[in-house]
Amino acid sequence: MKRFENKNIIVTGSAGGVGQQIALQYATEGAFVVLVDLRKPEETMELIKKANGKSDFVICDISDENQIKAMAVAVGEKCNGKVDVLVNNAGFNGKANLIKDMNLSDWNYTLSVNLTGTMLVSREIIPFLINNKSGAIVNVASNVGKRGLPYRSDYVCSKWALLGFTQTLALELVDEKIRVNAVCPGPIDGDRVEELVKMHAEVEGQSSEQMHKAWEDVPMKRFIDPQEVTNVILFLSSNDSSAMTGQALNITGGMLMN
Repeated sequence: MKRFENKNIIVTGSAGGVGQQIALQYATEGAFVVLVDLRKPEETMELIKKANGKSDFVICDISDENQIKAMAVAVGEKCNGKVDVLVNNAGFNGKANLIKDMNLSDWNYTLSVNLTGTMLVSREIIPFLINNKSGAIVNVASNVGKRGLPYRSDYVCSKWALLGFTQTLALELVDEKIRVNAVCPGPIDGDRVEELVKMHAEVEGQSSEQMHKAWEDVPMKRFIDPQEVTNVILFLSSNDSSAMTGQALNITGGMLMN
């Protein structure tokens, strides 16, 4: 029997990038996956279909509380009121700014997606996890949730706070047999990291090539493959990690070791 056979899984931010890989892997392992994103996840759904998996979607802007409430109603209908796993993957990179130049609206928007949005999605989906009598939530944080990073104060603060949220929610849900953990990836190979490299190169007055080399300067000398992040997320949401809750696992190629 497949690891997630007949499980209902919700993955936010699943139209592309690592979220797409996460959703596809769950479907490959037998789950029914509800894809939640700003846009219709056509490519992800097609990949799942080719893998003989099952999926559906809900379009939702997780910076909008009303849309999140409507999304939860739709999820409840699609999953018959029971959810096994929620992966809070949706996030926003923010812009590169020194704190002295930070625009409050930019700051607020980043936190509205990365922190408040995650809280609201969790709040609305938790009743379905409780109905299931057990389950798991995995929050996609970042290596910068454990350290500082210049020019990215809004993003960094949102990820630090997300780890505190993860631990608090883990304690609140332990009696419901719902485990809550987080992953803290380093730079994940793909279009998103290339955009970030370019953004940091511009504000630091370096070439993209110089910045790319600097970001790869970790013990393993490479970026993280999306599948490597996916593997840890599925581990944290499976029975293989049944004694783990409130944890934040690094996937950084040795960049962080604490």
